[in-house]
Amino acid sequence: MSKKASQFQVKAMSIGYRGKGIFKPLNTGRIDEHVACVREWIANIFFYTKNGTTIMIDAGYSYERLAEKMSWLNIDPASVEHIFITHQDTDHVGALETDSAGLFRNAKVYLSRIENRYLTREIRRKVIYGAYKLPYVNMNNGKVLLEDGQIIEINGIKVECILVPGHTWGHMVYLIDDEYLFTGDTLWFGADGGYSFINSLAEDNQLAVSSLKKLQSILKERNHPVKIITGHTGWTSDMEFAFAHIDRICNSLEKQKPFDPTAPYDGYDESDDTKEKAETVMLAERSYVKAADYKNWMPKGMIASFAAASALSAGGAVACEILMDESKPLLKKAAKTALNTSAIAFGAASVWCTILYNAFSYEGKRKLSKQIIDGTASYIHIPEGGRGLDVGCGSGALSIAAAKANPKSSITGIDTWGPEYASFNQKRCEENAAAEGVSNVSFQHGNAIKLDFEDETFDAVMSNYVYHNISGHDKQQLLRETLRVLKKGGTFAIHDIMSKARYGDMEKFVRELREEGYEEVHLIHTDNGMFMSKKEGIFLGLSGSALLMGKK
Repeated sequence: MSKKASQFQVKAMSIGYRGKGIFKPLNTGRIDEHVACVREWIANIFFYTKNGTTIMIDAGYSYERLAEKMSWLNIDPASVEHIFITHQDTDHVGALETDSAGLFRNAKVYLSRIENRYLTREIRRKVIYGAYKLPYVNMNNGKVLLEDGQIIEINGIKVECILVPGHTWGHMVYLIDDEYLFTGDTLWFGADGGYSFINSLAEDNQLAVSSLKKLQSILKERNHPVKIITGHTGWTSDMEFAFAHIDRICNSLEKQKPFDPTAPYDGYDESDDTKEKAETVMLAERSYVKAADYKNWMPKGMIASFAAASALSAGGAVACEILMDESKPLLKKAAKTALNTSAIAFGAASVWCTILYNAFSYEGKRKLSKQIIDGTASYIHIPEGGRGLDVGCGSGALSIAAAKANPKSSITGIDTWGPEYASFNQKRCEENAAAEGVSNVSFQHGNAIKLDFEDETFDAVMSNYVYHNISGHDKQQLLRETLRVLKKGGTFAIHDIMSKARYGDMEKFVRELREEGYEEVHLIHTDNGMFMSKKEGIFLGLSGSALLMGKK
């Protein structure tokens, strides 16, 4: 059943966990000279090598690319004679099942005596709070059944077996050579540290928490540095991080908070797991992540307001039906029609705003805002020691992106931070810069209508979706004011909704700049496939988006 179960997980779990920030597998590669890792969708399997012997920890899915990815690490499946299984779930034993590719038919399998009861069918593995029974596992490998605290030695490799029931009744973790702890599905690493593993997949969540406390106590008593390596969320050598929240359980029913921006939107998308990276990039450890929060161009309050207005209108229509005098049928009908029409209109507006919110979100799949910010920043080039200005910096996204791309420069972000965008403010900008580890950026109040800087102050000027919001002012004059503070030879990249209705004839404006001596001036339409398609631009209210760039 391993092939069917594996394919079922790829389809069902991909949808169920998408965008929640739960699975954060390591890519294929090496943690150090002893430990290598293979990524199988959301799961990791590991290989520990010493004295010319390689042992394997967990056997993953029934995964067609396993031999290929092992070759990236120069590991021959035939050389693996010992496989330690933490537990018998599909994503940890698939390569050993009878319908798998049979890469390890001759390997000896080690697992806890209690866990073996699933294989002998004395007990049945249950998930989703006991509501769903997993398929039985079938394997023909020779087995060694382990007890809690037992120590195995294989050609100078010491393996200590520690029973940690909860996720399954016989789940076991393995401490190898007193330095590497392979935890399977006991620990889950979030942005702010370790938790007990996913709630809906455990046999007994409270038992899992108790097991983690026991494990933490064992490691503390040893007082020896340990690399703690999980099955789905990476590794760490920071004991405090690993056991930060072990009295709490990862909730699979919701998006994780705090959200980890390093988590893939879909853990089953392996497009970034490549042979080149496996051969050249060491796998970094997990640590505390204070995520930047750039907020959203579509305020949540607007979505809520439209939804509330729709509900009130619908309620009003019902009230009309019940309470209005039947002697005035025309008035009653008109009132109901008006209220029902309002309910539909406000409901449609709420749905549209929700779609916009999801498209703009930094945490969603589309990530349009991030794509636009990174794309605009790529046109900003500042010499060493130079200065850049971001006009209308909002939550600091473009300023910070430009500072990252030009680390030997300094960037100043200015904004009025008006009440219409209450969640965008100077403090948020500074917190985002700190979260991103960027120090060459500062923020201050300023106004695009009249900049508080002398002529030719900056080596680069930039802006993103700002000027179209400034009503009552000529947009080309706003561009002139921004270009005023740009040094001769400096670069500019200004992105906005530059439709003719808002900006006038921008092609003529480009010609004027060229005639005035500006160089390499281009108006790039970004709603023609660069950042979005024409249709998407229209639907999102961004039709006419264009990037004005060049050199003074």
